[in-house]
Amino acid sequence: MRNLYSGFLLGLLLICSSLFYGLALTNSDKKFQQQASVLDGTWRLVSVRQFDASGNALPESASVQALQSLKIVANRHFSRVTTADDGKVISTTAGLIELSTDLYREYTGFKPDARSSLAYQWQLEEGRLTQRRTDKDQVIEEVWQLVE
Repeated sequence: MRNLYSGFLLGLLLICSSLFYGLALTNSDKKFQQQASVLDGTWRLVSVRQFDASGNALPESASVQALQSLKIVANRHFSRVTTADDGKVISTTAGLIELSTDLYREYTGFKPDARSSLAYQWQLEEGRLTQRRTDKDQVIEEVWQLVE
């Protein structure tokens, strides 16, 4: 009877160990789950407009019109590449994003630091993302189109 009892306890111990091991694996996978947002995707910059403090539109410079930008947003990260008409890379940046119902913030780099961030009011409508921010008494509005 003692061997039967020992065998039962050993079997129970093996079953419990397997269950706890499986549970530990499942929980460790959660650390690496993607945190998707409604902005995940590839975006193409379609327009940039600037307004003065009174709300009057400022003329768009020819250099801004000649630039092409793509932004990729995925898993709380972003990367942005700006090129000239000839395909030459003008600038690149990457980092983390924070998203709330009314604020989209990009942190340049991979440690959130308010000194290296840009905060935008944002609106998403029919595959277009409109971002607005104020910089030195000017409002800058960027409109991005989701690339399909």
